[in-house]
Order: sequence, then C-alpha cells, then structure tokens
Amino acid sequence: MGDQQPEEIQPAAELSEPTRIEGGEEPSTVDAPARWSGSAAVPPPTPKKPRWTRRQPEPEDERAAIPAVDPWAGHDTPWDPFPAVDAVPLEDLPRAVDTLRDVPEIPGIDRTKPDPFVPLPATRIEPPPAAAAAPGAPRPPGTPPPTAPPAQRPTAPDKLSRRERKAREQAGRAAQAAAARAVATQAAATQAAAAQAAAAQAAAAQAAARAAAARNGRPPAVNRLPVRDRLPARDRQPARDRPGTPALPPAPPWAARPPQRPMPPPRRKRRWGRRLAVLTVLGVLCCCGGPFAYLQFPAARQYPVSAALPASFSDLQLRDDNDSRAAADRLAEQLRSAKASDGTPFAGVYGDSRGKRITLFGVTGWRFTPKSDVRVQLDNLTDQLKLKQVQSFDLGESGAHESCGVGKVDGNSVVVCAWADHGSLATVLLTRRSVGDSAELVSRLRNAVLSPG
Repeated sequence: MGDQQPEEIQPAAELSEPTRIEGGEEPSTVDAPARWSGSAAVPPPTPKKPRWTRRQPEPEDERAAIPAVDPWAGHDTPWDPFPAVDAVPLEDLPRAVDTLRDVPEIPGIDRTKPDPFVPLPATRIEPPPAAAAAPGAPRPPGTPPPTAPPAQRPTAPDKLSRRERKAREQAGRAAQAAAARAVATQAAATQAAAAQAAAAQAAAAQAAARAAAARNGRPPAVNRLPVRDRLPARDRQPARDRPGTPALPPAPPWAARPPQRPMPPPRRKRRWGRRLAVLTVLGVLCCCGGPFAYLQFPAARQYPVSAALPASFSDLQLRDDNDSRAAADRLAEQLRSAKASDGTPFAGVYGDSRGKRITLFGVTGWRFTPKSDVRVQLDNLTDQLKLKQVQSFDLGESGAHESCGVGKVDGNSVVVCAWADHGSLATVLLTRRSVGDSAELVSRLRNAVLSPG
C-alpha cells in the first residue's frame, strides 16, 4: 500500500477544458510580432531627383485650390448667444419720491436736510495736563507710558579746507597771544602799584623815625645790614643747598617766556623719482643722441678731418720727384686764397704713362659756409685760368659741394674742379678728361684723401 503511486486524474472526455473559450481561436506563436524597440519607423526613401530638376519649383498643393466653405451657408437666422433685452419705458421705473410715500412722517425732522452731527464716543483716555506733568503720579490702568521727545542727532561740523583751517588756527593763536599779553600787562601794573605802595610805606616809616629821633635828640639810625665774615671758597655752599635759603617761586603761567631758539625750517622732501627720471632722460640722450646727431648732422661727420695723399689712385701714381713737388708748390702759391691759409695744407701731383695728369691742392679746417667757399675759389681762378662752363655736381653727401669748369694753363685745355665741406677745401686740375669724368674722379679722390680725425 505504501508503494502505491497516486493515480492520475483524467478529465472526462465529454467535459470541456475550463480555461478554453468556446468558439475562440488562440493566436499562433509562429506569427508573433517582433519585439518593440522604442524607435520610430523610418520612412522609405524618396526617389532621387535629377540635378537639373532640383531648382524647379514644387508643384502646388491641390488642397490649397479647394475653395473655403461657409459653415453658416443656408441658414436664414443665425443663433445669437447674447440676445438683446427689450427696453423698459421710463414711466415704469420706480422713483425715490414714490418709495418715500409709505414712510411715516417723524415730527421735528426734515427729510430734505442731512442728519445733525453727533460726536462719536472717545476711544482713547488721556490724563489731564497736571497728572501728566507730575513724574511720580501713578498712571491709570490702560494708559500708555509717556514717550520722551526724540533726541536730536549731533550734526557733523562742516568740513573746512586747508586754507580755512590754517586761518582759524592763526586766529586762535593770535587771540591766545593777545590774552597772554593783556594778563602780563595787568600783572606788571599790579606789581608796579604794589612796589610803589611799599616804597611809600617805607618812606613814611623812615620819616616817622627821623622825626622821633629829632624829638629825642638822637641821630637817626642808618639802615645798614650786619657785616659777616666771608667764608673760604671750599667751605661755601651753593645758595640752593644752604639751609634757610628760600627757594625762588615758580614763574606764573602768564609771565612772558624767555626767548627760545627758533625752530629749524622743515626738512625738504626728497624727490628721488623726479631726479631719477631726469637722469634717465639725460643718459638716453647722451647714449643715443650722440650717434644720431653724428649721422644726421653733416658737420659732425666732416669735421675734424685729416688729409693723407695715397701713393696710387685708380690708374694714376703719386709723383714724388723734385719737378712735381716744385710744380705743386708753385701752383699752391698761385691758387692760395685768403681763406685757404686757415688750416693744414696738402698738395700732390698724380700722373700715368699716357700723359694724363692730376694736380691737387687743398687745406683742412673748419668752414662755416662751404658752398660760398667753392664759389669764391672758382671766382679767384676765373681771371687766371679763364674758366667757363662752370657746373655744380652732387657729391651724394649733405654739406659737401663740388663745381667744375673748363680753363687753359699754358695754352693747354684743363678741367678745374673745387670741392668744399665743413672740414676741407681743395682745388684739382685735370688734363685730357671731360668735365663729367673729372667730377666723378674728384669725388672718389676726395673720399680717398680725407679721413675723420
């Protein structure tokens, strides 16, 4: 019996299942819908338009062409949510006189006049003035305590400027000094009056003593102090340390004070910032102003200079024979002008194997007007060399001037050029050359001969 298994209960064949619905159809699990993902459905792509039709306007919507329909079309009388109220005639409206007809008459009261004024009952009990003034009187119940008048706030004094404050201080010091002088004058007058009274009393006492002595037949006593022996210096005591010596009374506050040493003048404030700025500006000017001035002002570059003739120049050689030196000295004597004597002279003769020759003479020194010096030098040579066709040339440097002309020396044609700047003046004679070539050669010769210093 213990091994017997429970029998399975089989439902009856004729009974239907309790959970099955008769006539119902269960959906198939094969056709179950896909799992919901929460994303919206993607619309299918539209057909791609050709590139040439993209700019064409969109076709008009057919719904815009449908005419509007009036919802009230076909109705004869529309419905009004707020109908108008019929007007009431004025004769049917009640009037104030009609409403008062039923009111009984009250004797002694005129209904056409306002009611007489009736004072309202008091809502606050105030004590009489005598009771309110008495500080120790008891207050009745319900009476609020007396309130003190509001205290006035002290107003701040007006702000004074430095000048007004100084003027007030000076006025206060002057008033104090005047009061002190008045007190000192009054004290001095009191002391003088007391001294005069004491002197008068002493004179009266002496006169009375003389009169008494004359009546008694005695000579008047002489007012002399007793003579005491003088102690040696080592046994003396200072007056302030001696016993019985009264101390001097302190000076009264109104007494004039002894003159004091004047106060020294206030110490002058040091202006380190201003001095440092001035020194900085001066340093910058000294460091940068010097080179800038040297580059900008031609006089700083052209003076002082020294002249040194090179041994060779271009295709020319410096001739150092006696004939060349004699010719240079002779020409220098002939061409020396009044202003050429102020400075250090230099002269030389250059030549080549083809017979071209350059004779140079000049001086170094300060010149204030180099342009006029060139003109004066050529004017002095005009009569001697018969100069003509004088032209001015640019040396490419401010303050330096050059002029050239054509002349004759011993029947031979020569080109005479002269240059001048703030530090030198020179004259050059060239043979077998044109005026333009001579001017260019003289410009290079000037740069080769002159050197700063």
